[in-house]
Amino acid sequence: MVVLAWSEAYSVGSAMIDSDHRILINLVNQLHDAMETGQSRDVLCSVLNVLAEYVEHHFHREELLMERIGYPERATHIQNHRELENKVRAVRDRWLAGERQVLDDEVLTFLKRWLSDHILRADLAYRPWIEAAETRGGSGDGGGAMTL
Repeated sequence: MVVLAWSEAYSVGSAMIDSDHRILINLVNQLHDAMETGQSRDVLCSVLNVLAEYVEHHFHREELLMERIGYPERATHIQNHRELENKVRAVRDRWLAGERQVLDDEVLTFLKRWLSDHILRADLAYRPWIEAAETRGGSGDGGGAMTL
């Protein structure tokens, strides 16, 4: 079952970041499916680890992009990233420590809301800088050509 679906409304104008967002949405859906179907501890552990690691990977790439395009709210956005990373890590670590109830509908609701709200509010805010960078010569990654 899909709890969160990709929509073009989530596109920030960067093929790289949009791809990351699709992967994160897929991971939240995988976690939901693993919980709903009663998958083993190992399966849930694997999905949680991949999600936590990919969140960090994605945030790093996004922060490099924001630096490259000169996004003026970068510092605030990075602070928000650290808070979100800590929350995802805390959920994973609590679950690994045996707190099985930490993975419930509340966590999925948080992950879904966080992902959609973060993309629709914080990430879409830097889209004009991506578009301006594209106009100046392609460093905004609208076509996916930007390298980090």
